[in-house]
Amino acid sequence: SSINILVKFSYDRKILHKPVLLRALYWYLLYKLNLIRDFGQIINKTSILLEDILKSKPAQEINEIMNSCFNTSIKPNIYPDSTIFLEDFHHKGYEIYYISSTIKPLANLLQQHFGFGNTIATELEMKNGFYTGAIKGKVCYGVEKLKQIEIIAKRENIDLKNSFAFTDHISDIPMLEKVGNPVVVNPNRKLANIAKNNSWEIKNLTI
Repeated sequence: SSINILVKFSYDRKILHKPVLLRALYWYLLYKLNLIRDFGQIINKTSILLEDILKSKPAQEINEIMNSCFNTSIKPNIYPDSTIFLEDFHHKGYEIYYISSTIKPLANLLQQHFGFGNTIATELEMKNGFYTGAIKGKVCYGVEKLKQIEIIAKRENIDLKNSFAFTDHISDIPMLEKVGNPVVVNPNRKLANIAKNNSWEIKNLTI
């Protein structure tokens, strides 16, 4: 949801015009209703919408906007319980990875918030100190996210059967099936049923 929050944040501060906001929210709604199943399409469409704005400001200034968005609109929505169990895993010696379809600058802010871990996310193309609005490589989503996990596991000699994976979306089923300890967080009915049928752990978190 961080991209959706960023779009609304930018509109509230008159960085984006209303038609851009409405189109982005429309695509996001279609995704939440499973009418668009590939979140990569949402990322690509949103990047095209934001292209003029991204090109008009240096990347450093764009990053400052994202930082402000994170602190005021995203950070308050981080579940306290998630902080507790992530810190517990970290203290036990687990390597933490924040692997997300969101854009890398936002994912990096999450890592900085916790103060540990590594981020794998959708890369934005940059030239001469400006974001171009294009995606660099592939959107880190679904099967592509699993590919990134397998690359990390091979490189770092990580046993996925002794690893945990957390998600709140059905697109991450390939990831959940690959690890020994899959956990679904605040699932919708469909994902909850899949979790129950596979005897996966279900966590329900609140602010």
